[in-house]
Amino acid sequence: MVPAIFKGLAGTIFIFAFLTAISYQNDLPVDGKLVIGFPWEFYSEGTGYNLERDEYASFENFEPLKLIGNFLIALAIYLVLHLSLRPLFGKNKR
Repeated sequence: MVPAIFKGLAGTIFIFAFLTAISYQNDLPVDGKLVIGFPWEFYSEGTGYNLERDEYASFENFEPLKLIGNFLIALAIYLVLHLSLRPLFGKNKR
């Protein structure tokens, strides 16, 4: 029997990975920007032409607080789904 904490962690990681995968935007060939994260963008990178310096510039941005926030949102979604679907799939105790 798997402890409930591991089921919760696995469910949260699955929801986090799913939300991250569907929000992944790789527009590097079009506008030079890659964005990852839902609801907050925790990672972005890109490249583009800087007119003022007359050169190509690139950036990379990672924000760990937004990553933690996204994980907490995934945890909240897991808890809502788990608590609302428990009566449907739970064992009947009579």
